[in-house]
Amino acid sequence: MARLLVVQQIADDDEILKRLPGLENLHVEHVTTAAAALRRLADTPFDAMLLSPASSFEEDLAFLEQARALRPGVRAVFLAHDATPEAVIAALRAHVFAVFTRPFHPDQIADLVRKAADDHEWDSHGIRVLGASPHWISLRVSAHLVSADRLVTFMDQLHRRLFPAPTMDLLLMAFREILLNAIEHGAGFDAGKDVRVDAIRTQRALTFYFRDPGPGFVAGALPHVASAGDPISHIERREHAGLRPGGFGLMLSRQLVDEVLYHPMGNEVLLVKHLE
Repeated sequence: MARLLVVQQIADDDEILKRLPGLENLHVEHVTTAAAALRRLADTPFDAMLLSPASSFEEDLAFLEQARALRPGVRAVFLAHDATPEAVIAALRAHVFAVFTRPFHPDQIADLVRKAADDHEWDSHGIRVLGASPHWISLRVSAHLVSADRLVTFMDQLHRRLFPAPTMDLLLMAFREILLNAIEHGAGFDAGKDVRVDAIRTQRALTFYFRDPGPGFVAGALPHVASAGDPISHIERREHAGLRPGGFGLMLSRQLVDEVLYHPMGNEVLLVKHLE
């Protein structure tokens, strides 16, 4: 059974942590101080940690460094009251598994906590920062479904101030679909391969750039994806081919963002959302 250590420093955190669903299959222990957490880590090989929002980002990162000196493979999920883009970038550089800020959504937190605890194929370099500033971040993302889920949460934290929540949710949906297409069709779910992802913010737009290592495709010639004229029949073809449920990514992305641009080879994509 996977083991989760919850570092819960103030009573106000109780309501957040009590409402996390679906953790019944984890062995969960609670401690109230960082010092107590380090003592438990010295004694016991925990798989993941959940850090409550009572401490600062700087304190959490310093604690994580100490924790990994004891347990190099431990995965950490941070809860925080707020986080600047610089703090989120620092978390990415430190290979934090996921970051969540208020308002907290228990289902989303629990989903990543479970994945952090259960991901025995964890690669701390699943998301690598090539270069970063608050306006432009360049990443290499391993072709692993968990890496995609993690990156969606980081993109939410980096850019949520730019759009109202409903708009941001739709943008993240498009982002995730294009990223999954790159991981599935470009990299073949080979965790040894990377997808390049850039997020660029200008005065007028937020642009996401994707480049996968595959041979590309010809738009309109993919029988396993949905189209506006035929949104259903691809489902059966995907089942016969053994592909994951999906195939709506290209069609959805065109409806959810302002511009979608494909390189002629088909292995590079730009998603553009104009700032409101």
